Amino acid sequence: MLLNHSFKGLNDLWRYLLGIFVVFLFYGIGQLPLYGVIYLQMSRNIGLGSDELINFENTMNFESLGINKNLGFLLLILMFAIALAGLYMVVKYLHFKKMKDYVTVKTDIDYSKIVFGFVLWAGLNILIEGINYIISPGNYSFNLELEGFLPLVVISLVFLPIQTSFEEFFFRGYILQGIAFFAKNKWVPLLMSSIFFGLVHGTNPEVAQYGFWTMQIYYVIAGLFLAFITIWDDSLELALGVHAATNILGATLFTYRGSVLQTDSLFMINEVKPLWMIAGFIVSAVVFIAICRSKYQWKKIAYCMEDIIQKDDSESIADIGK
Repeated sequence: MLLNHSFKGLNDLWRYLLGIFVVFLFYGIGQLPLYGVIYLQMSRNIGLGSDELINFENTMNFESLGINKNLGFLLLILMFAIALAGLYMVVKYLHFKKMKDYVTVKTDIDYSKIVFGFVLWAGLNILIEGINYIISPGNYSFNLELEGFLPLVVISLVFLPIQTSFEEFFFRGYILQGIAFFAKNKWVPLLMSSIFFGLVHGTNPEVAQYGFWTMQIYYVIAGLFLAFITIWDDSLELALGVHAATNILGATLFTYRGSVLQTDSLFMINEVKPLWMIAGFIVSAVVFIAICRSKYQWKKIAYCMEDIIQKDDSESIADIGK
């Protein structure tokens, strides 16, 4: 059982509190190049001031500061790359664990499962957007600028999975297993890690655009879905694929006003109805779970969520950190 990996290594409460602090510290350090570029740009342009900086932080629109969108996008991803490095050091040197223990109970990671999760979730999202387009074609603005779009595709496919993988390793790996260690069941980590996921995303520009509680419902439901398939599949592989598909599609195909991903995507959605977005997500999640349950022969949900989390005594102290 994947959550039994929570007993590996060293798991004092102070280690988790320090670990979370270190990860956020590295995330903050990762913002230094971004704000270095911003302040350099502001120093060169006397027309840019504190009001423009505040507006940028609320919208994440790099063009408002005269910064290339793709450069800004790379700088955003860099924050998560440095945070991932911090998480790796926390896991290895503070808890004496392996990053792979957050992904699977098997000897090797099943990359085909990551790809399947990516393709299936991407297909469901494109289908939902296709239906929305048929219903309201005027709500979509087509925008193809090859000069900006082609580099965006490369950045999204090569570098954006760093950001999505960090979030999965942190929320559905480190946090989920950490809570499971102390709670000794599956429901508490499922719920608490999802709520934490929502709160951390509470500063996203979408919150100012569509309301805190509305977006918290969306974030928490998304967190529940990702945590649920992680527990039910007993691996992080599908969640890694789903999260990557969500953000890559959001960056390259469909973005919307107020989104944290302000890129030169193919389509700009002029008006988003959050409740419809939540409903579409739930439908996609149900279909995704049904297909994966059939394909991977998942056990019944009642059995899957039984509170059976226990230490695997086969691992000796001598194995810690190897």
